[in-house]
Amino acid sequence: MTGGWLEGDAALITGGGSGIGRAVAERFLAEGASVTILGRDKKRLDEVVRDAADPSRIHAVVADVRDSGAAA
Repeated sequence: MTGGWLEGDAALITGGGSGIGRAVAERFLAEGASVTILGRDKKRLDEVVRDAADPSRIHAVVADVRDSGAAA
């Protein structure tokens, strides 16, 4: 679905592989945003992308935000 209140916006969500982060990512996608999710578990991130209503608007990055070198 597109055409929501976030149409054309972009979001970066940490912890996007599960729980609240995943729920936020799914809601933002439903509202039209393009989403990048970060998390430590590649398998979970890949599952979120695979299950997304529109996988072309979600991108997953394996990273630990506690590690300053991961953002480089």
